[in-house]
Amino acid sequence: MLNNHGQRAAFGRSSPVATLGVRSLREEYTKPVHKHSILSHLQLIEETYQRNASVLYNEPFGSLERTELRRFRHLFQGEELLPPNVFVAALELTASETLNGRQMPYDTDVLILRDNLVMAYKPLVAKIRQLKAKEIEELPQRLVHNFCRSWSAWEAAWLRNREVHAVDALQPLAKAILALEPLLLSVEKERLLPWPRVQHQKAVTLKCLHGFVDALSALAACVLPSLQRELDHDPRLLLLMEHVLSLRGDRSVQSCLDGLSSAPEVVFPDHHATSGLMPGPPSSQSSGSAKGVTLDAYAFKLLGASVGDAVAAGKLHADSGNGQAGRAKMVCSLGAHSGSLSSLQAAPHAEGMEESQLSHRAVGHAVELLSAFEGVKDVLLSLKSSLDEIDPALDSDPDFVRYFQRLEHAFRRAKRLFLEPDTLA
Repeated sequence: MLNNHGQRAAFGRSSPVATLGVRSLREEYTKPVHKHSILSHLQLIEETYQRNASVLYNEPFGSLERTELRRFRHLFQGEELLPPNVFVAALELTASETLNGRQMPYDTDVLILRDNLVMAYKPLVAKIRQLKAKEIEELPQRLVHNFCRSWSAWEAAWLRNREVHAVDALQPLAKAILALEPLLLSVEKERLLPWPRVQHQKAVTLKCLHGFVDALSALAACVLPSLQRELDHDPRLLLLMEHVLSLRGDRSVQSCLDGLSSAPEVVFPDHHATSGLMPGPPSSQSSGSAKGVTLDAYAFKLLGASVGDAVAAGKLHADSGNGQAGRAKMVCSLGAHSGSLSSLQAAPHAEGMEESQLSHRAVGHAVELLSAFEGVKDVLLSLKSSLDEIDPALDSDPDFVRYFQRLEHAFRRAKRLFLEPDTLA
């Protein structure tokens, strides 16, 4: 492998002259008539190199990057010194590569070393023809040595540059995973805390959810076009969907957001007082009636059901301090003072009433959205330990894209139905 001095020498005055016409030469070698012979050519060069390596060559072949960078080990899994797919990649290499919709240019050094490799291959092609015609007995050692040195230098620079591109392209994924960890940690703490201390932890969890949803939105922008994703993710929709399932006592979806809808100071718009959704996170809004309504009140106005109704119907129980049961405990203890007592008394009558169409549809949307959310969460966790070896082209991974398409589709449909102003009477 070339040292720094050798690389600087390769970039000297002779390099620009040597690279004139290389583009047409690369196009010629990638045509089918020449491309099919690359494998046999490289095998002859490799055999010549190995026969004389111990005597004539005092340099190790290849680059350290082919073993150190786990992301590209698959390129060398055949254990050839000169893998044909790598050489074809050099012939087809353009000035940049596209990862997750972004153009990432290669360094000038990579392009110059690529051209030097092609120019070192050109005289060997003519000599291989002579060898096959038995005009010569062996390939010239000088040409083989020059080609192998050019290969090592280009391979090292190419792999390093691709690793830099990969790390840059995977930043949104890494940030989403980092944002997920405090959310799951806060959820775990909730399970250990008694009432009412758990409410303070829920406020922390809610802030973590906002950070994670923002990170998911940035990641979705990398793998999906704008027409296939939600452009403004509102975390309150996830709370509302969890609240819908809680009111029915539905536990068909095991979500990390279970019980988070009882977090304090979650404000929804009051469409009788103002039009349109209120911008900004719930923490920036007042809980007063002039600014908005609570989640339970919003759900009651939208779907005709509240926590008080669910408690009276026996769907929520106050035997635990966590989740919606904690909210049920609060309703039972403060119902006489907060106005929820009327809901508790009216619930038996309301229980026999037919469920509204929107309320029935809300359950299906809630199950789909929370299931899709959990699917994306599980995928991110599965990739946590393999960021240094996965393919950075996430938008080309059909499984990864499918999980995000499902989440974005469910989010857009649910948001249009339950967070738009015209859905309220």
